[in-house]
Amino acid sequence: MKYREVGLRALYKQFVVYMLNDRLKEIISGYPNVQKGNCVLTYGYIDRQCGLTMEVIAIGNKSKDNFTFFDASPEYRVLLRIGSIIDEEFDVLNNADNCLSERYHEKIECLDIYSASDAVERTRTFAFLDKSRHEIFPDDVQVYFKKRGLGTEVCWVHIIGLADSGIKGILLNEPNQDFGCHNGDIIEFYVQKTADNRVICSVDMTPELKLTAEALKDGKMLKEAISAFHKERTEDNLLDVLMILRESYVWVPCNAVMSETDASALNKLAENAGGDLNSLIGKTFTNQENVRLIPDILQKGEEYFFPVFSSDYEMGEYGKSFSKIQMHMLEVIPLARNNEKKVAGIAVNAFSEAFVIDKALFAVLEKMESCLE
Repeated sequence: MKYREVGLRALYKQFVVYMLNDRLKEIISGYPNVQKGNCVLTYGYIDRQCGLTMEVIAIGNKSKDNFTFFDASPEYRVLLRIGSIIDEEFDVLNNADNCLSERYHEKIECLDIYSASDAVERTRTFAFLDKSRHEIFPDDVQVYFKKRGLGTEVCWVHIIGLADSGIKGILLNEPNQDFGCHNGDIIEFYVQKTADNRVICSVDMTPELKLTAEALKDGKMLKEAISAFHKERTEDNLLDVLMILRESYVWVPCNAVMSETDASALNKLAENAGGDLNSLIGKTFTNQENVRLIPDILQKGEEYFFPVFSSDYEMGEYGKSFSKIQMHMLEVIPLARNNEKKVAGIAVNAFSEAFVIDKALFAVLEKMESCLE
């Protein structure tokens, strides 16, 4: 068998035999009895600086299916780095009775200095990581980094332990995109199965959505969530927008309509000015009855939409023609639902990055639980 066919666990902490060809004889030429044998017994361990390594234990002879080995050389050491023998065929010996471990215990015990923590040792037994492992440095795995608004990127991570819900490691290269982490940072990743049944290591660097009244106050969070949705129209991004909208106060453009009594009084004031309206500047007019604020309605083709904005600034030139009131989104929904124009939805920031909430989603927004901290 070959290493690329079977992976780490066929060699790690196993007694493995390689047949001696001319190349291997040259590599271990100084080892005792190399000229007397046709195979070499090795033992696999991981050097965290140099990768998977096979320690030469003894020279031996193979005849049919039987192996005989010479004694080990306590004072002489030869290492075979996996990169130099990766294409060599080998046999894994059954050491169920521990006879090899007992015979060569001095050689094996010398390798204790390369032992890793219990957690890292556990990850070396995880078969599901094998497809993600570096073939020379098995503790290094490929991890798929994800973040909303960015493309998926594969980086190398060096395993250092286990976390509550995954595996912990050190990022080994600087990502090309801004995932909020850098070369040398400790990250936690998990294992998942893809749609085509591949098992991969993955981490989602999207910050946890934390909603506070202060964070929502200026409408920036809502605008950024809508922008992220337009860049990547995923279910998660849509849910973010809806969660933020459910907690937001939005700006509504309205037409101010006076009562007939107040309109008549204002017209009389203008008449008394004798055509000089500038003379009214600085004077106070107090309405006697309530002024009705009627929300404006936008039309696109044959459909009508109720406009709201994340901030008054987002109205632009359009907003200069209207009075503006700030309302909670859950107060806006009944106004839109009961509008005489039978609106098709609510249009958020209609004149920049528009986001339309179809009327079918009105009930969804109303039934969502509050996430406000």
